Amino acid sequence: MQAGLKRRGSQSALAAGVGCMLIVVSAGAYEGGPVPDGGTIEGFVQVVGEVTPLPAQPVYKHLEECGKTVPDERLVVGDNGALRNVVVTLDGITRGKPLATAPVVLDNHKCRFVPHVLTACVGQSLHIVNQDAFLHDAHAHLGDRTLFNLGIPRGRTVRTPLRDAGVIHVNCNVRHTWMHAYLFVADHPYHAVTDAAGGFTITDVPPGRQRVRIWHELLGSAEREVLVRPGETVNVQIGLAAMAPGEVPPADTP
Repeated sequence: MQAGLKRRGSQSALAAGVGCMLIVVSAGAYEGGPVPDGGTIEGFVQVVGEVTPLPAQPVYKHLEECGKTVPDERLVVGDNGALRNVVVTLDGITRGKPLATAPVVLDNHKCRFVPHVLTACVGQSLHIVNQDAFLHDAHAHLGDRTLFNLGIPRGRTVRTPLRDAGVIHVNCNVRHTWMHAYLFVADHPYHAVTDAAGGFTITDVPPGRQRVRIWHELLGSAEREVLVRPGETVNVQIGLAAMAPGEVPPADTP
């Protein structure tokens, strides 16, 4: 584990409502505007330790459309331990570039939520698309509170505003028990999700010391402090300890 890295305990996918308390820290109302001398934070998130691949999840309904299994996206690890689907955010930032306003999209495609993890700003609209030939449902939880529970008819797009900050867990209640997604909503625009190479980029960052915080649904949270210089790019690498095979919670079953 790298020096300066603070790691908190692991949590299961369905305990992610607690995880939102670890990652969302608001220091007051956010003020957006130009950042003429902003810098960039680029980074790499990896698993430290041996990783046991998760088996595909069985499909119990609409097998003719979705197949017998779908990938388990709770733990997606690539070369050199590259960790996908990690939320990266700047903690405690109250001033910087304007908030994003374009809608964000969560797709239902072959009995999966796509993408598995996405980020947004408070005030944006979430568009939930259903490409499948049957009904889906999007039931969103923030901790133990239901934010919305929407039926998504086939071929339709349902829109809902995002008013609450936190890590929102979305599942499908139409007996598609394997379907889960996470939506990280912040009151600022400085957030990203790691790609298949474990990478992320956050641009137009105000110069000075910034706290980078990460969250993963199984491996927990960590943070690093970085110094952003005007107009420059700072690179950061953060690791999360692997879980032992027996610690991985089972995927949902009907």
